[in-house]
Amino acid sequence: MNYSLRDRAFGIVSYVFIGVFALLCFLPFWMMISGSFTKESELILNGYSLFPESFSTTAYSVLLQSKLLWSSYVNTALITVVGTALALFISAMLAYSLANGRNTLRGGMLAFVYFPMLFYGGLIPFYITVSKYLQLSNTLWAVILPLVCQPFLVFLMVNFFRTLPKELEESARIDGAHEFNVFIRIMIPISKPILATVALFYALGYWNDWFMSLLFIDEESKYPLQLILRRMVSNLEAAKSLIPSNAGISIESPLLGVRMSTTIVTIGPIVLLYPLLQKYFVKGLTIGAVKG
Repeated sequence: MNYSLRDRAFGIVSYVFIGVFALLCFLPFWMMISGSFTKESELILNGYSLFPESFSTTAYSVLLQSKLLWSSYVNTALITVVGTALALFISAMLAYSLANGRNTLRGGMLAFVYFPMLFYGGLIPFYITVSKYLQLSNTLWAVILPLVCQPFLVFLMVNFFRTLPKELEESARIDGAHEFNVFIRIMIPISKPILATVALFYALGYWNDWFMSLLFIDEESKYPLQLILRRMVSNLEAAKSLIPSNAGISIESPLLGVRMSTTIVTIGPIVLLYPLLQKYFVKGLTIGAVKG
């Protein structure tokens, strides 16, 4: 294939622009890594740098001794795993039902799903519903259930299911399969791209969410990672709660190294999730966004 000079120039400019943009996005992340391995006194005196002048792992050694960190890690892992699995299953069933032409109620159901994308009942009614009527305060379900079904992701899956050949469903029904069997044994195995894409969106949402736990969780033992990180960002002294009393290490205020290391530890697992789902992500997103 022959490319013109204009096409080559456009390709070079595009790659340079994307490379510079990626570098600018990566730079703050790298400075956090560098800051987490820099002595506290060096951070206070000279600020952040691309490479630590005084290398130190004190922040990590203190952080890994914190019982609050490990308990929050367990809470966040439970919220992410259970929430993503539940949200993906419910969203997939709802999307398959909305995409199925045999569903005579899908018109009303589509309007019911679309309505929350335009209108929101308000924070106070939402809080009263979750805390008073559902009585989910100080439980991890108060963080999981409010995010269990996102309308945008449901419509993304609806468009994907509409692209699947109807002959697969018809042949399964001829063989005597019920609707649920068709969904589990036929639709789910061939929908890996969109399922992986939606699962990534849900996992990111649950892992990064701190607002629900701020509203409904008061017990420190049930805090997720992101709520602890938010407290540290908004209040410098909150970092002291992560330092065990028997650590035997004195850290100068304002504990910048602990804040940086906590940020790295918090975002690490979810960053590693991207390479595992990358091969499905673009395909699922494009097929689900455009029908045909």
